[in-house]
Amino acid sequence: MSSSDPATERPKKSFPAHFMAWLSGFGLATALLVILMVLTWLATLEQVHHGLHATLEKYFTPKELWVFPDAAVIFPDLAGKEKYLPPLPGGYWVCALLVINLTLGGLIKLRKSPKTIGILLSHFGIVFMMIAGGVAQLTEERGLMMLSEKEGAGLPTTSDYAQSLTETTVEVIEVKDGKPVGQVHFVEDKYFKDLEKAGDTRTIRIPSLPFDLEFARYVQNSRVVSAQSMAPSRGEPIVEGWFLYGQDPGKMTEQDTPGVHVKVLGRDGKNSDPFILTVPEADSFAPRAPYTYRTGDRTFAIRMEKRIWPVPFQVRLKDARSEYFPHTTKPKFFESDIVRIEDGRESDVFIEMNEPMRYAGLTFYQHTMINSAPRDGGEATISGFEVVRNPSDQWPKYSIYIAGFGLCLHFALKLWSFMTRGKSKTANANQAA
Repeated sequence: MSSSDPATERPKKSFPAHFMAWLSGFGLATALLVILMVLTWLATLEQVHHGLHATLEKYFTPKELWVFPDAAVIFPDLAGKEKYLPPLPGGYWVCALLVINLTLGGLIKLRKSPKTIGILLSHFGIVFMMIAGGVAQLTEERGLMMLSEKEGAGLPTTSDYAQSLTETTVEVIEVKDGKPVGQVHFVEDKYFKDLEKAGDTRTIRIPSLPFDLEFARYVQNSRVVSAQSMAPSRGEPIVEGWFLYGQDPGKMTEQDTPGVHVKVLGRDGKNSDPFILTVPEADSFAPRAPYTYRTGDRTFAIRMEKRIWPVPFQVRLKDARSEYFPHTTKPKFFESDIVRIEDGRESDVFIEMNEPMRYAGLTFYQHTMINSAPRDGGEATISGFEVVRNPSDQWPKYSIYIAGFGLCLHFALKLWSFMTRGKSKTANANQAA
């Protein structure tokens, strides 16, 4: 029979079949892992120059399909010249495609039998870990709660909120007789942080207010400078003798001082002059004085702050302790005794570095410590806790357990198969003799 006989020819695969074979294939998995390795390597080099948060937002954000690595990480002479290496796919989408590949090729298409159960568990553990990273990227919130042992230190001793490390808001509150009344209105920075070019403006309307807010000229890391001491060099607008001087973003993004130009647009056609809003500096615990706007017999305070999100219980600091390695500022340990207050019930909790408090879907990490002045004993009196809300907080740990167990099971089955096969061959040889 001829080899070209239609009865012996394999049917040609359709395009969907070819696509599914490629999507679940080993070749794609290898390529994605190589790209992910290169992205991780470049991001590790770049974060030294640009900071961890900014680098993660660049390389592993779902907002970007492509990443343009800074050429200075490979060629230091190009530092500050805005030269880039060839683009690479964004890390978030590389991981998403890898999850699909492993699910199709490593879970669905893989032959199911007692011999492959270890491999199936290992693939599931890896997929579970990558899903955990995606969930964290989309839903995780990080804030800072600063508490003082003593009253009058500019910080509360008890708090039920955290301030975001990187996100800011513009707050509007009506004031009467020097006290806030009514609801606080928030404008999140996602509505104005892209206004970095001169001439870019955006108007935000809050229906319950008698005016709108026009935003312009956002600066990620700013400093308010007097025009008399230094003339603007980049065309910065001057507001009442001051302007926002843009500094390079810091390696620690949470220490940046964002600022923005704002104008009040009255519904009666009366507009305010432009004014500048900035968040308090990182080492300052006192809020900046708000801008005051009056319309009719109503007064409103407008200010810029790190975004606040509530905690479903109160935390009171009892005692903070710190110790540093001799003649250095490197901490040997930070630890705090706190009281968790919920529905009138108090619980004593101990928190130290690498030993957080996990409760009600939140994780409290020991973040920072501030000591009193040497003349006051130099002991720690202020403790800062990084508060993390992440539904997938423990998923990576579980995924490691699953993948590790799967690999151990697979190797154990292989070892058992090898040993029993060896015994079988020896028995057959003895019978033949």
